[in-house]
Amino acid sequence: MECKIVEQDVLSYKGECVVVGCFENDRKILAELDRKLDGRISSLFGRKEFVGELFQLWMISTMKKLPAEHVLLVGLGKQGECDPEKLRRASGHATRYLREAGVKRFGAALHVAQGDAQARVQAVVEGAILANYRYVTYRTVEKEKIRFVDGVDILAVREKKEAEQGVREGQVLAACQCWVRDLVNTPPSVLVPEKLADAARALPKSVKVSVFDKKKIEQLGMGGLLAVNAGSTHEPRFIVVEYKNSSAPPIALVGKGITFDSGGLSLKTADQMEDMKMDMAGAAVVLGTIKAVADLQLPVHVMGFAPVTENMPSSLSYKPGDIVVTMSKKTIEVLNTDAEGRVVLADGLAYAERQKPQAIIDLATLTGACIVALGTVAAGVTGTSQEVIGRIQNAGNRTGERCWPLPLFDEYKEMVKSEIADVRNLGHPHREAGALTAAAFLSAFVEKTPWAHIDIAGPAWSDADKFYWSKGGTGFGVRLLVDVLKSWKKI
Repeated sequence: MECKIVEQDVLSYKGECVVVGCFENDRKILAELDRKLDGRISSLFGRKEFVGELFQLWMISTMKKLPAEHVLLVGLGKQGECDPEKLRRASGHATRYLREAGVKRFGAALHVAQGDAQARVQAVVEGAILANYRYVTYRTVEKEKIRFVDGVDILAVREKKEAEQGVREGQVLAACQCWVRDLVNTPPSVLVPEKLADAARALPKSVKVSVFDKKKIEQLGMGGLLAVNAGSTHEPRFIVVEYKNSSAPPIALVGKGITFDSGGLSLKTADQMEDMKMDMAGAAVVLGTIKAVADLQLPVHVMGFAPVTENMPSSLSYKPGDIVVTMSKKTIEVLNTDAEGRVVLADGLAYAERQKPQAIIDLATLTGACIVALGTVAAGVTGTSQEVIGRIQNAGNRTGERCWPLPLFDEYKEMVKSEIADVRNLGHPHREAGALTAAAFLSAFVEKTPWAHIDIAGPAWSDADKFYWSKGGTGFGVRLLVDVLKSWKKI
């Protein structure tokens, strides 16, 4: 989708439709438009058919009273409460509505709220592009009838320089988030570990990419990754990417890369497996974040790490009762092979810490328990550094990719201690604090570096189209992490 700023305003825009944001019970902003349309907007307000409630939509034919064929009114709710996330959702809601109406290009005057011009315009651009996304690679029947919006014109903006930056950053971030969605939505028999490594190799030239094969992984002693991979016919990969545009020590991002999770010998049920191609979302988000940082040429030094494998059952699979020796030489008692994400992350975190980063942030679709706690509207965040956790939470509030802090009490660490190894891959009792015992397990593999863990199991996948989210992989985390990196200050 093309997005650009045009000099026209609502009254002069010539096109299929002009989208106008309006606040609840506030007709002032629409007064001139109302006069041009012979009072039809006032009439809507008077009959209370449209009053500007948040995300309310109303389409009006201009009957050639304006150069545009139609006006789409979009409710933005109460004026003092309209933040960039509401603009992003309103933009996505309007884009999806117009797409289904067959509109190919429209003018947008949604950025009417007060505040940072760049943030407002960026939110509108992101919402439109993300809402326009559809994964249709494998559709063959009536594919030509699938509709997309081709472009959005951002109408006259006073702060043009800031608005242009908002358009640029919004397009880059949304495009990278859609790239991640494509990876997550790709069938698991296609996106095997080597194919995910190929996606890393295709990153911009300013990104240094290294892919470790099974032999190298064995040399490094990554016993966690090798154990989970044992049941698969596809060999594992360990991906390392680096973007260096600063002399500072790197910020390390670690993403879980399980390209398909059957549960292994602790086999999932059929319905539990349906969406398990998305279990590599953490790794995809790390790659997408590096891609965005490189495209935006941010002055940061960041490294990404992804242990990548399938988790499959076979006669060679790792088993409940096994002891796994990780790269750090710490040992894991395996109680359930379906708690595999933490086992591969043990090696990912240990390798990341060897690079002496300022901080480590990991992302993983780690636990169903986090979905039970927070649903799909927020990720859980915990760790050893309240400073890093706070930065993540603030970035989540700015980007709409919200994260809610969870505790990492010593009692949770006690729950993952093993009598026959250093740690066990399930807490005891099994049904208590699953998201927190998983995080406590991971903490055993980060010795000194400030660390935060983001459990994206809920928001990484959507079961329905809504606002700017599309059914399937969401790409949650790209805009969040880029915001963290963009505002990064050395710890």
